[in-house]
Amino acid sequence: MGSRDYSSMSGSGTIGSSATRRFGEFGQRSSFGSQGKERKTANLQPLVSRSLSMSVIDGSSDGGVRREKGQPALRETEEDEGEMSFGQSGVRLVRQFGKQGCGRSDLTLPSGIHATPQGQLFIVDCGNSRIQVTDSRGNVLQQIGPSSPSTLRKCRNYFDIAVNSKGLIALSCAAERALHIYNRHGRLLQTYGGANQNSNKDELEAPRGVTVTRSDEFLVADIRKGTLIALKLEPKAACRIERTVVTGFHRPYLVAACLISGLIAVSERGSETGRVPCVKILAPDWNTIRILGVCAGMGPVLLSPWGICIDRDGNVLVADWAEQGHRIVLYPSRGVGQPIITEGLSSPRGLTILPEGHMAVSDSMHHCVKIFRYKNNQD
Repeated sequence: MGSRDYSSMSGSGTIGSSATRRFGEFGQRSSFGSQGKERKTANLQPLVSRSLSMSVIDGSSDGGVRREKGQPALRETEEDEGEMSFGQSGVRLVRQFGKQGCGRSDLTLPSGIHATPQGQLFIVDCGNSRIQVTDSRGNVLQQIGPSSPSTLRKCRNYFDIAVNSKGLIALSCAAERALHIYNRHGRLLQTYGGANQNSNKDELEAPRGVTVTRSDEFLVADIRKGTLIALKLEPKAACRIERTVVTGFHRPYLVAACLISGLIAVSERGSETGRVPCVKILAPDWNTIRILGVCAGMGPVLLSPWGICIDRDGNVLVADWAEQGHRIVLYPSRGVGQPIITEGLSSPRGLTILPEGHMAVSDSMHHCVKIFRYKNNQD
């Protein structure tokens, strides 16, 4: 379905055939229903400034809400059934699976990872340009990848992945600057964005993280445009039904959502011009309610946040490439954040929540996925 560009200035706007919402430069939102009625909600985000020098991992430049119509595990440890806390002593490595290679059960530089409510894992096997679908023990259930060896030889730089309740699979590709949508059988249905597209500010320019929201939309972080883009797709052909654009971010990178609470987390990369890395927590109405990783009094200061996830209790977990080593930091819904894993990880890129108080980490340079029990299941 096509889309049109809309502009709004100080409460005025142009309404097309589709409903439109836009955030302004400072987060003001205008909502237009089918009758053209307008509603505004302020979304003022705190400004954070701190001098920081960091190497730019991603080469992309910086870039309202708007609406438009297998193999078994390689290692397993015995779980501690006693009372556990969020501290390091309470975290247990349950199992890990994968090793470097191109075989059926191998992983090479795993990147994004997504867990379904049923416990299946969808893993971006970046080095092999494919998606590995496994159960929580690492048994391979399905593989989705290039249809020919010539395609496989091309470096596609697949990045992140998400799966909605209808079985649609969204895979972001940094090299192609595109979001690919597959069906549950691995057939490519649609591609949004693309490096060779004509300049169109409505399309994706540099998609990175992708997740699924409580309303079953795909939410994509566009690092170049500085936006989050939510896509509501038709379940059979993945045609776009509705599109929401949330502006006002600085180099957004990874994104996560909680299907229970509707909370959304987005990491920002920071820059050498004074913009600091952080993780912003948004309410379901897109208002920023917390900023994590910038104040030492509220927990560890983040240096290079990668994978992020939110559990059903509102706890935010972040994979941070810190100077003292790569780690997983937990910021509780209340209280001060703390590192819960400080050893044994090398370039962790993706995080996702599994049932029973478990967390899966794609440990990129170790070419494996590690499953941790980080809290007791209290359900």
